[in-house]
Amino acid sequence: MRRAVLAAALALALALVPPAAAAPRLVGVGFVAANARNYHQAHRRPSAIRLIVIHDIEGTFAGAISWFRNPRARASANYVVSRDGEAVQMVPDHDVAWHAGNGWVNDHSLGIEHEGYMGIAGIYTDAEYRASAQLVAALVSRYRIPVDRRHLIGHDQVPDPFHRGRFGGWAHHTDPGKTWNWTRYLGYVRDYLRGSEPPPPAFDVTIPGIELAARLRGTVLWDVETTGEVPDHMDFLVDGVVRTTARADPFELEWDTLAETNGRHVLTVHAVSATGRTADASAVVFVVNPPLPPTITGETVTDGQTASGTLHWEVTATGRIDRVEFLVDGLFRDVEFTPPYAFDWDTTEETPGPHTLTARVVGVNGKAASVTVTVTVAQPEP
Repeated sequence: MRRAVLAAALALALALVPPAAAAPRLVGVGFVAANARNYHQAHRRPSAIRLIVIHDIEGTFAGAISWFRNPRARASANYVVSRDGEAVQMVPDHDVAWHAGNGWVNDHSLGIEHEGYMGIAGIYTDAEYRASAQLVAALVSRYRIPVDRRHLIGHDQVPDPFHRGRFGGWAHHTDPGKTWNWTRYLGYVRDYLRGSEPPPPAFDVTIPGIELAARLRGTVLWDVETTGEVPDHMDFLVDGVVRTTARADPFELEWDTLAETNGRHVLTVHAVSATGRTADASAVVFVVNPPLPPTITGETVTDGQTASGTLHWEVTATGRIDRVEFLVDGLFRDVEFTPPYAFDWDTTEETPGPHTLTARVVGVNGKAASVTVTVTVAQPEP
């Protein structure tokens, strides 16, 4: 009986203890709650927050939000920032987001995810740097965190908790990568701390019409916008290879995705100003063209020819081909699955006179193309 009374008294006492006060929401930062299974509801004191960890999503802003709301993720970040300059909070500051791969760092830090893919020049935009720096300026002011590279760190600087001398947390992440401009970023943070807007870049370029991870097909207008100095020329690169150089306004390219393989591609604009300044802008996209129907481009048999003995009958075609079928007088004679698509027709086993030959090329999508010719089998020699 006494134990039950003590338990009830303890429960009442705990219920009366107020949780740590939630920090007020930052101006201009929305809130989208991560799933409660993806972080620790710690109600830590403000003095516990000593670090800010910068991450790269390796994907899109919307994709990160969706993943952190999924209870299977078992991961989260306090904030997510987009390339357009939008910022949302997903885990309250006083709770512990699971972002660093190191328990101690998680307990003493805030994690900020950034839309993009590491290692690609120009993937992080000026709007993204500014939105993140403005957010960090408010956080370091609130929690009295020094603005230096010991307290504002990348995920790649987080120690592996299980292996001395290794970094990136226990999974050895390497984000935000070598293309994250720490000098520019910290300069923006200090400007915002002083209450001033960072000056615009002397020369900058963006790709406004193509979203990150866009799924593209057909012909796409790839246009660019510049700010600051007057542009002199721009190189348009696909997967690091220059496709064209534009030297006059409008600086754009009609990109034929049908000439590319389906899948992931990196689009980069390397802009050069009239004074020689350079700027890069990149986007990762996915080409998703449907398979083209096959096209017959040639064959070795001509309509109306005469044949005797063995006739070599070969067809060339383009497209994603599954097989080539050969028919004589509408009857199936042979099928080839790999080039060269050829059939040796023994005319000595046919009756002399005209015969209809058909080659049918079948694509992987089931669409087909065919060609039909008439060949006359000669009378055998007496």
